[in-house]
This record gives sequence, structure tokens and C-alpha cells, in this order.
Amino acid sequence: MFSCTPRTPRGSGLKNDKTEGHGSVWRHRLRSCLQHLWPFSRKRKILTKGSQDRDSSDQGEKPSAPMDLGEPHRESRISAKTVVKLVNNLVPSLQEGDPFFVPDFLSKYRSFTTPLHVLDLLFLRYANLGPYFEEDEQVKKTLCCFLDTWMDKNPEDFCDPTDLFPLKYLTAYLSVYMPHSDLIVRVNRLLTQLQEEQDKDSQDKIEEDSDLGRYTCSDPEIQWV
Repeated sequence: MFSCTPRTPRGSGLKNDKTEGHGSVWRHRLRSCLQHLWPFSRKRKILTKGSQDRDSSDQGEKPSAPMDLGEPHRESRISAKTVVKLVNNLVPSLQEGDPFFVPDFLSKYRSFTTPLHVLDLLFLRYANLGPYFEEDEQVKKTLCCFLDTWMDKNPEDFCDPTDLFPLKYLTAYLSVYMPHSDLIVRVNRLLTQLQEEQDKDSQDKIEEDSDLGRYTCSDPEIQWV
């Protein structure tokens, strides 16, 4: 089982040539597992790439340091390229022992992106993790730690019985890369609970509609003289 151990040597989750074989297999497994859950992924990637191209073509633009999330920012100032940089810094910030970046991100990210977009960027970033490399194991532990923290601090992002897609998307990723983690147990338990609530709400609505139909049919017919 993976435990929450953020202060570990920094890892990229990106494989060198010697791991390319394993990486391609795992990428194929993830792609097959997630494609049916995210039919609009390709369209959004195209939009994101277009936004990044526009950002890079701005006159006088130079590479900048990661944004300080402690400063107030308007939504219009957060570019797609900056969102990618922020998400890519989540795991490294935990590995380096930064106590502020993740809490600041979780408290502010909804002003410039969505939970599904964050998950998508994370899964794309860490789509090359394999099962046989110590560096990748450290990245997995830290990624689990972030996701656990996210679920603790922002439970509303994952606890909406009317929208189970974030949990299903998370389950699909974990089932490929971390099938024996404590996190997937937690996510599956929560998903089962919300599905039961959803089924109960649906059943209650069916019964309510049925009762309404019986009441309407049993109304006495009014005869006019």
C-alpha cells in the first residue's frame, strides 16, 4: 500500500530510453482505459495547444518563474500555459517539502480551472510511470499524497452524487498505475456510496412519479349537468 510520504527525492515521472518499452506499454493501457471516459479529451487538447501557441507568440514574452499563488489574480491573467506549469509543480513542491504551494493551489484553483482539467493535466504529466522503478514509486507515493490532500480539503470536488465522473476518472487512472494503493480503496468506497445515493434518489423519483400517476388516474370524473 502507498502511504503519504511527500519528502522524498524529486522525480519527474518521465522515462529515459532504457524504460521506453515499459513506458509505452503503460501509456497504451492508460489510453485504452481512459478514452471511453473522456470522449472530448482530444478536442480540449487542441484548444489547449492553441492557447499555448498564442501565449508563446505574445510580443516580448520571456520565460517566467512559477506564479506566486499567494498573490491575487484575475481569471483573465491565468493562461493555459500557466495552468499547466502550476499543475506540474504540485508533486515536486511536496517532494521538496514546500508547505504552502499545494494548500494555496487547492484554495484558489477553481477561479481559473476545473477539477477535471487538473486531473487531466496530472494524468498526462504522469502517464509514463512504470511498476519497476524506485523513482517512479516515489512519484506515485507523492501523487497519492496530493490526491488524498485534495479529497480532504476540497471534498465537494469529488462528493457530488449527480456527477460521478471525477471519481470514475480517478479510479481508471489508479487502477492502472496504483491498483494496490490505499487511495484506490478510498476512492472505490466513496464511489460505491455515491452510486447508492444516486440509485436511491432515482428510485425515489420513480416512486414519486408513479404515485402521482395513480393519484391522477383515481380522480373522480366530474359530470356536468
